[in-house]
Amino acid sequence: MKARFALLVLLPLAAVMISGCEKEKEDPSVTLGAQANTAVPGFFSVALDKIYTMSQAADNAAGIDIFCFYEAETGNNIALASPGSGIRDIFTGDDMPDNWTVKNTTYFFQTALTETQFEAVQNGDALIETSFDTDNARKKAKDLQVGQVWAFKTQDGTYGLLHATAVTQGTNGTVTFLIKTK
Repeated sequence: MKARFALLVLLPLAAVMISGCEKEKEDPSVTLGAQANTAVPGFFSVALDKIYTMSQAADNAAGIDIFCFYEAETGNNIALASPGSGIRDIFTGDDMPDNWTVKNTTYFFQTALTETQFEAVQNGDALIETSFDTDNARKKAKDLQVGQVWAFKTQDGTYGLLHATAVTQGTNGTVTFLIKTK
């Protein structure tokens, strides 16, 4: 009888403890939508590993490191940039990054890493930082293509690698990538 009572007391406690544990993200990919995509938000905080709509991003501008946009005329096509990149006249409305008072700048460098090499990298590995080429980095990762691996450095000094796994062109397009940081 005591054993049953103890079991009845411990089972709910164990359930609470297990449900309170942080779960590993089931899908490690990030999908961002371009400026006219109303279904997929396009702004990303690397530090928080969180995606935002433009209005949410405007309210959290200090944490936004990357956004997706599309611009065919300049050859950018589906591209990634940051609020501090100087990208103008892409977004519209009061919440557009042009109007933000805090505009973090993230720099990008297209590496020669393969998908297999990217997959072998673990978060925190030195290769993440050494893959970033400061002298050749740019304020945008333009014309993203499936299979490309880009190194980046956020304004707060976080280094990362992103591997593009899906790209849909257009102002309502998307880019999906896997990300690893140091």
